[in-house]
Amino acid sequence: MARTYNYNHMKNKIFCLLIFSLTAFQGKAQELSLSESRTLALEYNQKIKIADEMIAENESNVRFVFTQFLPNLKASGSYNYYHDIDDISLPGSFLPTANSLAEAQQGIYSGTSDVYFPGFNLELGNIDYFSSNLTLTQPIYMGGKIRSSYQMTKMGREISIYNRKLQSSDVLLETDQAYWNLVSINEKGKLAEKYVKMLSALVQDLQNAFDLEITTKNELLKAQVQLNQAKLDLFRVQNLMVLSKMSLCQVIGRDLMSDITATDTTITITQNAIDADYMQKALNQRPELLMLGKQVEISQEQIKNTQADYLPQLGVGASYSYISRIESLIGSSKILAVQANLSVPVFHWQERKHKVASVRFRSKQKELEMDRTRDLISLEVQQSYFKLQEAYQQIELAKVSMDQANENVELTQNSFYEGLANTTELLDAQAFWQRAHGELIDSKINYKLREISFLKSIGELAI
Repeated sequence: MARTYNYNHMKNKIFCLLIFSLTAFQGKAQELSLSESRTLALEYNQKIKIADEMIAENESNVRFVFTQFLPNLKASGSYNYYHDIDDISLPGSFLPTANSLAEAQQGIYSGTSDVYFPGFNLELGNIDYFSSNLTLTQPIYMGGKIRSSYQMTKMGREISIYNRKLQSSDVLLETDQAYWNLVSINEKGKLAEKYVKMLSALVQDLQNAFDLEITTKNELLKAQVQLNQAKLDLFRVQNLMVLSKMSLCQVIGRDLMSDITATDTTITITQNAIDADYMQKALNQRPELLMLGKQVEISQEQIKNTQADYLPQLGVGASYSYISRIESLIGSSKILAVQANLSVPVFHWQERKHKVASVRFRSKQKELEMDRTRDLISLEVQQSYFKLQEAYQQIELAKVSMDQANENVELTQNSFYEGLANTTELLDAQAFWQRAHGELIDSKINYKLREISFLKSIGELAI
């Protein structure tokens, strides 16, 4: 008996020290609502930031491809310098002549005329000059390639927007799970404290009865063992409280050792009417399907883009060139030119046929992938709907069990103090009371989690 007393006394001291250390560690807690937690999580999450950068990237791609419709103006220039060029000289002489008209027609100049060419000597020395060129080009018809490229970049931008929505819903789901887990642990902590107080009162009454020799030591020990277990459970809940706070801090981007408190502790359960077309909503709103739909459209545009490589292409342009004066040689010159370019593919050994067929096969793969994803999402939505309905029924049954447990513990407690029930029966009633209250907490939290999972499954989970 002395060994049992020392063991229980030691456990109580350790329990009190640990609770004190946890309380001292926590300090003043920062209060957070569910809405605030969601906002912080969206601001912190790296996946959201990456999704935002992808949107900005695709916006730039759209603007870049649009410039392909517009005229292109290009300017170029050069400067040339030649050092100490050798002089060009030609000696004087009498010019050759033909002896007859027939020889002249044949290019035979074997005679000598009386015409004298005095010759010349051209001194070049250092030569420098510059040239500039201005070119304007405008595509007229590129087989539809520019237009299809523009359409694909716009679809890529929409995909990045849907991806951002998908990442946001994932973050919101993770945040809600962490938040409601914290609320659940907090409520279970309160329940554990009530249970410890309930058992402590019973132990004290049994101790008084034992001191008056109206009960046995065995009855007292039963209650003490149950109390020790309840204190251990409370200690475990305290540890879970710290871990759940750390989990939420990780999601919202706070230091893991920050102390936070959930303010939305009232778990309100309302069974909102669900529209009969919830399945169609999911198929119309799920980001995954919207992204795949755009990928299918891109693959179809890719067919047009590939076909454009084998269609005639027409472009027009104009250019203006200027060359500065070259000392001792030529004066400056200006050239204005206008041109039109037409390219017509003629024969490529059926390259077009095979290349387009390859793109068509890829497009068909995307369509099949979308059909498969649609079936999987339909199954997911139906499962989420059933789980939500089951969660609500679980709450109703848990409420009934809790009412029965409250009545049972009250009746058993009255019977115990009237001598009509023993300690074991009262301990069982109290344990059932704790379990019933815990199951009600679990069922409410489970409903909240099923609710947000259902909203995510139909594409309506948003801040």
